[in-house]
Amino acid sequence: MKKIAILFPSLILASNIQTIEFKDLIHLSPLTAKSLITIRENEEYDIKKVDESLKKLFETGYFQNIIVEKNKNKLIFNCIEKPIIYKIEFHNLSEELRKTLKEQNLIPKKGEIFKKERIKTLQEFIKSYYLSKSYFNTIVYVKKQIKNNKVYLDITINKGQELIITNVNFYGNKSISKSDLIDEIYNQPRDCFSIFPFVNSGTLNIYKLLSDQQTLQEYYLNLGFMDAKVQTPLAITDFDNFSATVDFHIKEGNRYIVKSVNISYPKNIKVNLPQLELKVDKYFNISALREDLKNIKHAFQNEGYAYAQVYPKIEKKGNLAYITYEVIPNHIVYINNVIIQGNTKTLDRVIRRNIFLAPKDKFSYKNLIDSKNALQRSGYLEDVKIEQKKVSYNKIDLIVKVKEGLSGSLRAGISYGSYTKLGFNLALTERNVFGSGQSLTINANYSNVSSTYSINLKNPRVFDSLYSLNTSIFKSRFEGISYTEKKNGFKIGIGKEILRNTNLDFSYGYTKTHLYNYDTTEYIKPTSTKSYIVTSLSFNNTDNFFFPTTGTIAQSAIEFSGIGGDEKYIKVSAAYKYFYPIKNKTYKTVFVLKYKALGGVIKKTGYLPINEKFYLGGMGSVRGFGYYSISPKDSQGTLIGGKYEFITGPEISTPISLKNRLWLSGFIDYGVVGENSLNISRSSYGIAVNWVTPMGPLSFIWAWPIKSKPTDDLQKFEFNIGTSF
Repeated sequence: MKKIAILFPSLILASNIQTIEFKDLIHLSPLTAKSLITIRENEEYDIKKVDESLKKLFETGYFQNIIVEKNKNKLIFNCIEKPIIYKIEFHNLSEELRKTLKEQNLIPKKGEIFKKERIKTLQEFIKSYYLSKSYFNTIVYVKKQIKNNKVYLDITINKGQELIITNVNFYGNKSISKSDLIDEIYNQPRDCFSIFPFVNSGTLNIYKLLSDQQTLQEYYLNLGFMDAKVQTPLAITDFDNFSATVDFHIKEGNRYIVKSVNISYPKNIKVNLPQLELKVDKYFNISALREDLKNIKHAFQNEGYAYAQVYPKIEKKGNLAYITYEVIPNHIVYINNVIIQGNTKTLDRVIRRNIFLAPKDKFSYKNLIDSKNALQRSGYLEDVKIEQKKVSYNKIDLIVKVKEGLSGSLRAGISYGSYTKLGFNLALTERNVFGSGQSLTINANYSNVSSTYSINLKNPRVFDSLYSLNTSIFKSRFEGISYTEKKNGFKIGIGKEILRNTNLDFSYGYTKTHLYNYDTTEYIKPTSTKSYIVTSLSFNNTDNFFFPTTGTIAQSAIEFSGIGGDEKYIKVSAAYKYFYPIKNKTYKTVFVLKYKALGGVIKKTGYLPINEKFYLGGMGSVRGFGYYSISPKDSQGTLIGGKYEFITGPEISTPISLKNRLWLSGFIDYGVVGENSLNISRSSYGIAVNWVTPMGPLSFIWAWPIKSKPTDDLQKFEFNIGTSF
C-alpha cells in the first residue's frame, strides 16, 4: 500500500478544511469515498485523521496508490485505482475444464479488479487438473495488456504429455506374483487393451500412487500377511520419450492362519451375535476382521447400547493368530428427540411416520437402518442420512437429514415391435402432493395397436395411520392379434400395514369391456361387465425405490370376478423379486444378483373373456419378444391367451458409475404359458444399461431369443423409462 501526504510549509499551521476533493475515481463515487474517510469538511486539519482515511480507502481493495495534497483550505485525494479486467480470452480450453473452472469460481469476470494472485491460482489449478488426468508439464501462458486502466488477458493452455508406464517393479514379493500385484493397482503398464474405455490406460497418475500403496498394503493384509509393509512407491520418469517406471518395495513378513476367534462381553447381556466372517483355520483377512467388528457392534446397538465399542485383541504365536473381540457395551441409550432437516417441501410428519424410533424409545441400529430404507423407498427423497448426537451419557438425538429429489416427474418410454410398431408411454407423476406423501399419476400409453389413459391417486398413510387408500379411473383400447378391446372403469381400495414392510390390501373394481374385430368365438362376448374384488398381501424391505441392491419384494393376490356383472372367474397371482449384493474381498458391492419369479392361475367359474387371460412377451415378462405375442392358439391359429403362466430368470448388475447411478446388467428370461397346462415356453438372454435419472430409471435393453419359433414376434431392442427389473 502506498500513501503520500504533501504538505506545503506555508500551510503547516493548523487550519480548517473547507473542501475535500477526490480525483480520478472510477469504481467509487465521491459521496461513497467521503463516507469512508474519517476527516470531515469544516474540521481542523489533522494528520492522524488523514492517515486513518488513507487506510480506510485502501481497505476497499480498489486503489493502487493515493497522493494526498493540501492546497490552502482544500484537501485533495489524487487516486490511482487498480486496473480492471475488461476482456479475458482462452485458447485450448476444453468444455469440461471450462465447466470445472466455473464451478470452482476460478474464471475472472469482466469488470473485476485485476489481481495477480487470482491469475496465479487459475494457472496452478489448470496444471493440477491436467496432472490429475495424467498430463505432465502443462503450461499456461498469460498475456496481459493494460490500456486506460483496463486489462486485456489472453490465456493459452498447452496441455502436457502423458507418461506411458513401460514397467512396474515389485521388490520383496516372495509369495505373491507380479501379475497378481499389478491387477490390484491403478498405475499399470500399458498393454494391447489400453486403447479401450473402462480398462487400464497405461498412463502414469501420480495422485494414484499413494492409493496404490494403500491398496497393496490392504491386499497383503487380506491374504494373511499381518506384518506386511509397502513403502512409498517411486516413479522414475523419462521426459525424452515420455515414459515411466514405477517401483514398489515390499516387506512381506509372516503369513498367519487364524487358530481361534472369540467374543468377550458381559454375560448378563442377551444379544444375538452375528455369524463371524473371520474363519478358523483360514488365512487372516483384515477386511473380514473389520466386518466382524462392525457387525458385532451393530448387534449390541440393536439391544440399545448405542456407544458399544469393539476392539480386536490379536495374539501371534509362530504363524498362528488367536483373535478375541473385546466388547465394551457402555450404557443403554434412549432417544431424546428426532430432528428432521433438509425438507423444504415434505411435511415433517410424513417423514416422521417412516422413522421407527421415537423419543423415549431404546436405541436400535436395526430400527435406524429400517427407517433409512423406508425413507429411501418413498421415491421422493434422493438421499437420507441419520446422524446421532449425544445429549447425555444415556440419551441421544437423531438428526434425520434428507435431500428431496424431483417428486414430480415426466416419464416417457419408447418401444418397437414387428406387430406393435412404434409405441409411446407418457406418465405425469407427483409422488409427494403438497408434501403430504400422497401420489398422483396421470398416465397415457399410445401405439398403433393400443392406448391407455388413467388417473391414479394413492394416500399411503391416511391421517398418518397404518391404513392406505387408493383410487383410479381408466380408459383403454387394445388391438390384439385376435381381437380388439375397449375398456373403461374404476377401482378403489384400502390397505393396512400389518407388520413392518408388510401390507394387506383390499380393493373393489368395476370395468365395462367391448370386444370386436375378433377372429375367434371362444372366450368372446361383444359387451361385458366385470365387478370384482382383489385381496393382496405384499412385502418390501429393499433399500431403494428405483434400483434396489438388497432385500426382497414379494406379493400375492387373489381376484374374485363375479360380484355381479358378466365375467366370472378366480385369478391367483404371485410375484417374487430378490436382490443380493455380491461383495469383493474388501466388502464393497461390485455386483447385485437379482432373481424374479412370477406366476398366475385362472379358474373359470362362468364367462372368462379372452383379454383377461395370460400373454407373455416384453418388459416384465420375456424380453426379446413382442408384447402379448406368446400365447396358446385355437385351431385357426388365433392367440387366445392361457390360464397358467410362469416367468422366471436371473439378472446380474454391476456399476459403471456409482456417482451417476449407471449400471450394466446381463439377464436370462424364461417364460411358460398354457391353456390347460404350462406347455408353451420361450426364453431369451440379453444386456441392459440402466441409468437412474431424476425422471426415473432409464433402460436400454438388447435381447436375443434362446428358444423361439420362426413365427414369433421378436423385439431385439427396447427403450423404457420407469422400470428397471
